[in-house]
Amino acid sequence: MASTTEDLVTPGLTLAVNGRVAEVTINRPPANALARQTYRELKIVFDGFRHRDDISAVILTGAGDRVFCGGRDIKDLQVERSEPPTVDVGDPLRLAREAFWAVRHCAVPVICAVNGAAVGAGLALVAVADIALAADTATFALTEIDVGVLGAASFAQWMVGPSKARRMLYTAERVPASEIYRRGGLESVCPPDELMTEARSLADTIASKNPTAIRMAKASVLRSDTLPLEAAYQTEQDYTQHLSAYAASSELIAGFGRLARPLLAKHVSCDKDYQR
Repeated sequence: MASTTEDLVTPGLTLAVNGRVAEVTINRPPANALARQTYRELKIVFDGFRHRDDISAVILTGAGDRVFCGGRDIKDLQVERSEPPTVDVGDPLRLAREAFWAVRHCAVPVICAVNGAAVGAGLALVAVADIALAADTATFALTEIDVGVLGAASFAQWMVGPSKARRMLYTAERVPASEIYRRGGLESVCPPDELMTEARSLADTIASKNPTAIRMAKASVLRSDTLPLEAAYQTEQDYTQHLSAYAASSELIAGFGRLARPLLAKHVSCDKDYQR
């Protein structure tokens, strides 16, 4: 990959760009827990990728090697509850939702590299990414029941199904990455020292594709992945039609045709040899 350039450092995040891949790191030691300001930063950063045509993929990870994201910063939550009502009095928890939706609705694919414990809101961030990879030392948990709050079970259900998600919610048990992978919630599990290499390799592959096609593919997934099959496929067809209006579509079809002709000729030749 190209050399790293530091684009942004906030109190809770760092953003670095390698070629067409951005790396966002949650950096709030010791637990990478999310304060209100961190939620705001996540929203600003991930919304901002919509306006950056030099970015085609994003990796989200945590600083250090023990915790990806420890969930909500409880000290910050206590401060929030001690403060007088604000303009958010009618919806005081909107910051968390806005941060999660900013990651989910990011204009380009988001790869989550889970380098350690993903707890509560941390698990939610994994669930809203497009693709999740994890170190084999990573764990996942919904510990809200132990600190007097609730949340993230709906995200866990996406990853492990309803029964396991409810067990995690009711018991606060820590589930190893291998179990989340077995249930389909992770794309792969690897040794910790291989995690970022694997994430960057995957991001580079995505970033090598046509930028317009990648953004259109992401948009189609967002519109279709919660729809019934018939409506989902029609939505994908609508986006195919939309993409065909761009020069990128014609260029990709022409390029595929040039590659496919010799491959087809070779395939036909092999068939004839087999028939003989």
